[in-house]
Amino acid sequence: MTTEDLRAVYEQLRDKYSLRWTTSSQLDEGFDGVFPVIVGKAHGQIIELYEYDGDFVLDVMDEAQTKGTHFHPNNVASAVADIAEFMDGKSDYPLFPFR
Repeated sequence: MTTEDLRAVYEQLRDKYSLRWTTSSQLDEGFDGVFPVIVGKAHGQIIELYEYDGDFVLDVMDEAQTKGTHFHPNNVASAVADIAEFMDGKSDYPLFPFR
């Protein structure tokens, strides 16, 4: 995946959902490096999608950011579907305490 793929995900969803295009440095979550991140909030949880080392990474966490999970959508279509399901409240991810 590339930054262009990430932008394609955002462009497909931005008019339907309240998503934000931001950067890792603006999130101040301890990321290594500066790169674009798509952020959405719904039903007491936060979702973040970014590209890292050629892969998509999708993080889901509670609003307090004390527990979460992550996985790797395989392509743009999967990332779009995952974010849409999250924003529509159709996903249920098991969240685990952070270290």
